[in-house]
Amino acid sequence: MSTDTATTLRTKSYNYDDSNAAATRGNPGPLVIEGFDWVSIAQLFQTNCVPSPVDTQLISQLLTEQNLGLSIVNEELARARAEVSRLENKHATIMGIVHQLEALRSPIRRMPMEIMVKVFDHCVGVDEIQKPDPLRAPMLLGQVCSAWRELVVALPCLWKSLKVEFPSETQSWENVMQSRLMYMHVWISRTKALPISLILEHPQGSPIPWAALMSLDKEILTLGCRIQELSLSFSPLALSSLLTFTQGPLPHLQHLELHNSNQFPSNDNPSPLFLHEAPSLRSLSIAWGSLDTTQFIVPWSQMTQLSLQYNASPFWNPVHTDYLIVLRQCLNLTSCSLGIGATIIDIYPDMIVPVTLPKLESLRVRLFCHTPYVQHFFDELYAPNLRTFEIQNVSLALGSFAGQTESIPFISRSASTLENLSFDRIDISGADVFSCLSQIPHLQRLRFLPGPLRLNHDLVDSLRLSETPSICPQLKSLSLKCSSTIPIDKVMALVESRCNGSPKLEEFCLQIATLNGGYGRDTRGQKIEQLGECLNQFVERGLEVHLMEAKPSG
Repeated sequence: MSTDTATTLRTKSYNYDDSNAAATRGNPGPLVIEGFDWVSIAQLFQTNCVPSPVDTQLISQLLTEQNLGLSIVNEELARARAEVSRLENKHATIMGIVHQLEALRSPIRRMPMEIMVKVFDHCVGVDEIQKPDPLRAPMLLGQVCSAWRELVVALPCLWKSLKVEFPSETQSWENVMQSRLMYMHVWISRTKALPISLILEHPQGSPIPWAALMSLDKEILTLGCRIQELSLSFSPLALSSLLTFTQGPLPHLQHLELHNSNQFPSNDNPSPLFLHEAPSLRSLSIAWGSLDTTQFIVPWSQMTQLSLQYNASPFWNPVHTDYLIVLRQCLNLTSCSLGIGATIIDIYPDMIVPVTLPKLESLRVRLFCHTPYVQHFFDELYAPNLRTFEIQNVSLALGSFAGQTESIPFISRSASTLENLSFDRIDISGADVFSCLSQIPHLQRLRFLPGPLRLNHDLVDSLRLSETPSICPQLKSLSLKCSSTIPIDKVMALVESRCNGSPKLEEFCLQIATLNGGYGRDTRGQKIEQLGECLNQFVERGLEVHLMEAKPSG
């Protein structure tokens, strides 16, 4: 210790008044002690010297006095901490009362019950299938307060749909199935007597043991008389074990989906579908490896929506029988989705009977492979009131099919009513496209996304509105795919003519693809940036613009 410090230790008694404490807080240092000459003691600080007997006696006396002062300070600190704790508790109590009083004035307490029911119903969503998730409605709503929990449990409409997902891999299928069935029971019990919508999914993975499947099959069979919508996505063998419900009455069943969840092909197929008592069935969707609908017993005449093999995996190379045999019985169809692959048996033109679907408004077709059946199918199908037609090539074959014009005559026969048209990876020459579109006076939405063989099409020039009669004068939405060599001025001329026409173009989408197969410099980003700057003037006028790079597949 320095001499300056030593000279401050000169008092025998301690001054613990507030001024001294304040001074100490402002500039902490040793206490001032008078009555002793501390020079000899202070010189011993930070040294290894041994104190003399006199100094030792003095040190003992000073320690006693310092400990006394320390106990006094500790007592004052304890009183201060107790006071702070008391004030904090009082503050917390008052704040709790304030929050409760504010909650009493909350408008939500005065909300009529009818409004609360509508709010809860809106949180769940009309078409959304619910999953048992504590972070989503309706389970989340029940965690707010006891009153909300009682209301949520008392409203069957919040629990009328349920989606149950089974893991792809597990160590104990018995435990998994028990837990899934348990919360299915709890969930569905809250629907009271309402018809229910149920989605059960098991992705590709380890097979579900037979005993576990039987437990699930029994549960579906028990619920069969209450099911309004049912979707099963399992492996073919599992699906075969879960179709017992079809043997019982299904008075409320309106929509049924049966899908193979395996991404890759197998030789297994579910047993044929027999629906003897399904008077309300209006929608059916089936996708599995080999589909022989001639063996099905289904009320086809009731169907208004039908999907066959549309959701099949491209890896399957799906096969099927002649769709026209089924469609001939579906005279009430308004929407149809078909996946055309290889046929189970060879089908010749003299075997096909023309089919007319007078109520069909929407037809979507996915081509998994190119066979003569595609031509036969479109030649013999008639849809005089068709409004939407979409055709997509999903083949995994390299490149795309050349000369895919099989659907053009079918489109021409429906031209007077067609409003929406989509070609995806379909290679049609510019002349054929122009000839087709020129026959569709009421077309409002057009998607032309060709494969790599037809990227340099002339549709950008052909679709410009001019004083002479133009094709597709009613167009409101336009989606195109071109190569990166497309001139910007041509795109600008097309968009400008359509935005200045009547009706005005509301949406424009352009995908930029490469012609070099991914080799060389990719200039698509630069082209998109330039187009975005030029088209910004139309965006300010209300046009919705989407510019993007095309996927490598096409």
